[in-house]
Amino acid sequence: MSQLSLSISLNAKPSDVFLAFTLPDKLVEWFAPGDSVVAQVMSDFTVGGKYSLVMQQPSGHQFQLIGEYLLIEQDQHLRYSWAWADNEEDSFITQVDVFFVAEGPQTTQITLTHS
Repeated sequence: MSQLSLSISLNAKPSDVFLAFTLPDKLVEWFAPGDSVVAQVMSDFTVGGKYSLVMQQPSGHQFQLIGEYLLIEQDQHLRYSWAWADNEEDSFITQVDVFFVAEGPQTTQITLTHS
């Protein structure tokens, strides 16, 4: 199985960065890749709750990401499943872990691992 891991430091408190990963009105501001936009977010932000994000490319083509929240540790750690809902290719379920670590009063290191 492949795994992608990356870390980045942001000039924001862990609580603010955590909210950017969990609140629909924040996710629409940054989650879609490239020139795409988040057209719709549905989220039941509880352990076992489901989420769905519909992203749209400038051409109008939409693709949907779906998953389930597997672990929620407020301002510290998120774990969720990840799968594409379209029928364009065989989709399989992967897992994402995101850790939020304070490096200072206004700095957070995010480590994201997708496997």
